[in-house]
Amino acid sequence: MIALGSEREKGNRYSVSEIDIAEVQDWAREAGALAKSYFNRVERSRKADRSYVTRADTEIEEMLRTHIAAQYPQHGIMGEEQGIGAIDREFVWSLDPLDGTDAYTSGLAVWGVSIGVLRAGKPYLGVIYLPLLDDCYWADAEGAAFRNDERLAVNPTTTIDSNDWLAIGSYTHRRFMVDFPGKTRSLSCVAADFCYVARGSALGALIPRASLWDIAAGLRILEAAGGVAYGLSGQTLNIGELLDGHKLPEAVIISSPQLNEKIRGCVRVRP
Repeated sequence: MIALGSEREKGNRYSVSEIDIAEVQDWAREAGALAKSYFNRVERSRKADRSYVTRADTEIEEMLRTHIAAQYPQHGIMGEEQGIGAIDREFVWSLDPLDGTDAYTSGLAVWGVSIGVLRAGKPYLGVIYLPLLDDCYWADAEGAAFRNDERLAVNPTTTIDSNDWLAIGSYTHRRFMVDFPGKTRSLSCVAADFCYVARGSALGALIPRASLWDIAAGLRILEAAGGVAYGLSGQTLNIGELLDGHKLPEAVIISSPQLNEKIRGCVRVRP
């Protein structure tokens, strides 16, 4: 684990050590254990937007909110299942208690717990835990990104090979035309898309019009691994605009800086 805090921060009201990254990882693992206890025997129901929700989703978010409120009572919290709380705080936690619920309820392996923290509307800390793989991806407020104890970096290549792959969403075939020179894979988990780009496995990912809780943790991990995120139009992201629950205004490409424009050129919105 990285030592938190530095000399230059001692005069600040909030230092890196305000949030204990090891503790957040413990919470994510606790949430993952709860999700695993229901895996392959959970019933699902539909929310108002027709997406699925399970008992694991609701219990995990409640557990995480309880931990955060006890440890950081001055922080705001927003989450997929219980909605938006006080967002007029310097620190706001953005929770997706079970990202990849469709995959989870289908018995697939790639789903996880996503815990992001924003400071003044910008990604500050991220933890994503994929329980069935026992992979914990994380980045604190400064320094590198990690998978467990392994340091991460986006793929440095400047070319696209036929065996390289792009992560896409489950509905990409309906909404986009993709002319990527390599392969495409749908993991059914936006958080995992960020993780595999950050570790250099996927060259990039096409992220649909997601909500903040889908991407808050992933953006910090991606940034710490040297990656970037731009809208299909080339616009930079204003994450602060998503705090009120709005979705991204357009789909986003995440990748290394040197490949982002090239990958964006491979994707068009269906008319």
